[in-house]
Amino acid sequence: MTSSGYENLFIGFRAGVENTTGFYNTFLGLNAGSSNIEGDRNTFLGHQAGFANTTGVCNVFVGGGAGFANITGHENSFIGTCSGLLNTTGSWNSFIGHGAGHKNTSGNANTFVGTYAGLNSQQGSNNAFIGYQSGYYNQSGSQNVFVGQNAGFQNFSGSKNAFVGHQAGYSNFASQYDTYVGYQAGFNARADSNTMVGFRAGYVLTTGTSNTYFGAGSGKNNVTGSRNTFVGRDAGPDENTDDNVYVGYATGQHDRGSQNTFLGTEAGVLAQAPQPLHNATAIGAHAQVAVSNAVVLGNQANVGIGTSAPTARLHVSSDQADESGLRLEKLTASSPARTTTDQFLTVNERGEVVKGRYRIQISQVAEWSDKVFAPGYPLMPLDEVAAFVKANQHLPHVPSAEQVVKQGVDAAQLNAKLLEKIEELTLYLIDQKNQINQLKQEVADLKARR
Repeated sequence: MTSSGYENLFIGFRAGVENTTGFYNTFLGLNAGSSNIEGDRNTFLGHQAGFANTTGVCNVFVGGGAGFANITGHENSFIGTCSGLLNTTGSWNSFIGHGAGHKNTSGNANTFVGTYAGLNSQQGSNNAFIGYQSGYYNQSGSQNVFVGQNAGFQNFSGSKNAFVGHQAGYSNFASQYDTYVGYQAGFNARADSNTMVGFRAGYVLTTGTSNTYFGAGSGKNNVTGSRNTFVGRDAGPDENTDDNVYVGYATGQHDRGSQNTFLGTEAGVLAQAPQPLHNATAIGAHAQVAVSNAVVLGNQANVGIGTSAPTARLHVSSDQADESGLRLEKLTASSPARTTTDQFLTVNERGEVVKGRYRIQISQVAEWSDKVFAPGYPLMPLDEVAAFVKANQHLPHVPSAEQVVKQGVDAAQLNAKLLEKIEELTLYLIDQKNQINQLKQEVADLKARR
């Protein structure tokens, strides 16, 4: 056969036998590069390495049968017996290990390292499989990273996944956007958009989606639940749940509901609580909640707002002196009273809320009614009082019923005013007594003259 190829090195029976214009090639082994016609800058070392290559360029095939079926694929590196065996047009691939990328035909830009890594991959591209039998059953899945023995073992068409660890993502078949890191992390998972990090994190999960697990054994017992975030060793519910957030060692104990939040070591649901709970929150080590739509803070703990050293179950410290720091937006001075009672809450000298008793206190002496007994007090004549009452239907200087309804009344001022009226009444009685005594004396004098 006439050949214009140059600077080639062919060693072995029928090595490079069909070469015509190919150049800079090195073929070593029986039938190595046997079909090469125009391919150049190739290195085929091993029995039938690059056997079917015709026009592929810049390939390196090392090992018996390595790149055997390659025809036009270029810039591939196959190292290992039968590595890239069935590759025909795939390019930019690197397969290292016995049988690595064995069935790849047209997949591009893959990196398979390890015995049987990516063995069944055919059209998948942009994958990186590192480890014995990693990505073993992959056929069309692309843009995956599988690192570890049997990592992504059953992945068939799933794409854009990252599995790192022995048998991580082992059962994944067609899902995408998953990240599993750790020994058997996400072992049984076959759903999209999950992130699981830690020894056997999410091990039992199958069809649940959009979950995030961090910690050895996290996500325990959750098989089909979705949109959960579990952080901490063994963090997870008693059975399938959705939309939960657990943070801390063994959080979520006894939980069978959804939309719950647990933060702290072994925070979760009270074992005797009716199930399932929803929108329940327990914060603090061993904190437990027993009803839905509730927030529990701590376990036998004090809660501080505005203070770092709370001394009561709820300790509120305001930035402003003489202000409580509390606001009841829907309960104001204009809100109607729902009941009548002589019991109320007040604060003591330490700011503690206590059950109180009524106590009237004024700030100035002049606010009290003792002024009635002071010399020169302008006591209204009784005939004027009678005229005022007749005209207004209430005593002078005492609020009318209409005023009390509209404006209310200050208890201290009202008590002072009522005492003022009592003291005025005392003055009227004293005056009447004096007048009566005077009349008695006059009567006695008249009787004495007879």
